[in-house]
Amino acid sequence: MIISITTDQQTETYQVESTFEPGKITYQDPTSDSLVTVYFKLNEVLIRRTGEVTFQESYILNQTTMGYYRQQGILFKSIVETKSLIVQPDLIDITYRHHIEGITTEKSVQFRLFK
Repeated sequence: MIISITTDQQTETYQVESTFEPGKITYQDPTSDSLVTVYFKLNEVLIRRTGEVTFQESYILNQTTMGYYRQQGILFKSIVETKSLIVQPDLIDITYRHHIEGITTEKSVQFRLFK
């Protein structure tokens, strides 16, 4: 699987080994000692990361959702405003505004499956 993460117009791309089940993708985070699980339906994506960095966030088109981010024992509340959500058999693409501890970033994450 190929993952592209863009934060404020800076893009990082990674190729990772992943496991796939209907509605679920699991992979080892390439930037930390964490396991990432992506749960998806046509209208919602939930990303859960556990390990060195832990977070859970839900992405629903044109909705604001709350999540959390924990690192080094410190827990932060996060707010996600999903602007675009595409879920296809070979692609998950999410564009959103991310708010955490008073800092706002424009982000997108793309999971290219089976390529």
